[in-house]
Amino acid sequence: MTAAVETLRRRSFLVSGGYATISAGSAGLLLVLLTLAGRWLTSADYGRFRYALALTMIVETVMDLGLGQVTVRAVARDRAGAGRLLRQVFGLKLVWVAIGLLLLAIVAPVLRSDPALVRLCYVMGLSSALRSYLLTGRGVLQGMDRFDLEAVLVVSDRALLLATGALALWLGDGAMALALAFVASRAVMLVASLALLRGAVGPVSPLFDRASWRELQAAAIPLGFFMIALNLYTYVDTVILGVMRTDVETGWYAASYSVYEGITYAPAIMSAVLTPRLSSLFTTDRRAHRLLLRRSLLSAAALGVALGGVTALGARPLMLLLFGDRYAAAIAPLRILSGGALFVFCTWILHAAAISTNLDRRLLATTIAGLSSNVILNLLFIPRWGISGAAWATVIAEALTSALLLVQILRRLREP
Repeated sequence: MTAAVETLRRRSFLVSGGYATISAGSAGLLLVLLTLAGRWLTSADYGRFRYALALTMIVETVMDLGLGQVTVRAVARDRAGAGRLLRQVFGLKLVWVAIGLLLLAIVAPVLRSDPALVRLCYVMGLSSALRSYLLTGRGVLQGMDRFDLEAVLVVSDRALLLATGALALWLGDGAMALALAFVASRAVMLVASLALLRGAVGPVSPLFDRASWRELQAAAIPLGFFMIALNLYTYVDTVILGVMRTDVETGWYAASYSVYEGITYAPAIMSAVLTPRLSSLFTTDRRAHRLLLRRSLLSAAALGVALGGVTALGARPLMLLLFGDRYAAAIAPLRILSGGALFVFCTWILHAAAISTNLDRRLLATTIAGLSSNVILNLLFIPRWGISGAAWATVIAEALTSALLLVQILRRLREP
């Protein structure tokens, strides 16, 4: 009987992994869109768009404040309550989305005084607000182990975004038209996702229960600050480049980071599948939890070395093929970033492990340490080495974060 259960568990894991692969693989559609933008926009216009995208991705985490991660974990442990939890999160997010947009309205003109760029940031902020709700729906589906429905939602979202974005670029109306395409696409997909969720969990209208909100937010705040720190860690180099250097250099670095980010979709797949599975095993079978984590971490490390090496060796033909000769300067930072693949691949798995073991506060502290080092190194390296300095800052910070996180998780697993 035990063997049969284990067989079913492994089969379910493989099926979920297959659907998660489809979801993560569809991120290649975003890479296609960003590649088209790099080719069809001027280098400076592309740099401004990527600056706005980076800034609003950071603000997007304020709109969520950990609710997405808490949703995955809570639904994985109590699927019967998925519908009510979704409605509570939808209600609470109305408050945080408003706070996030207000923050963007204040920060954008402080960082850059260019009125056109500030307007671009505001439009991309609306896209982030809509995407925040889409991510909540994805969290519920992941927690329910409905990676099939999540794949439908994600692939549809990115395919529509590619179509509308490519049309905006083809019409030749610049970065603002592309930003408006993001908003229109996300609005359509939010309506579609609500219909899909209604069929999966029932009513989706927001609930306004202050007691439940307090309980939800108390659980989400440590993870929320972690996600803010993580997104700052991921995108702060682009923002600092946008402030300290030219828009053209920002575009070059963003192009190289897009390719690097593309290879990290692989551990993202593993992390998406592992988070609900590890969260469940931690409360039911600690031995199975440790074994699954060990196998996943070793696999991620091997994959990081392999894909990072291939990307470093093929950096020149890859950048020239995707973005053209105008982006030859992006080859060097891509090679540097590829050296950090080992660390970031392991970090994805360690994030899933930390969430599953309720290491929310330690995860936050570790990520803040990595973020602080990243910001300091960027401020030191960018004035002297430009976009290559930004790449080195990222790799060093990734190595530090991975090491600190591993120590924290090993210590947690040794606890009785």
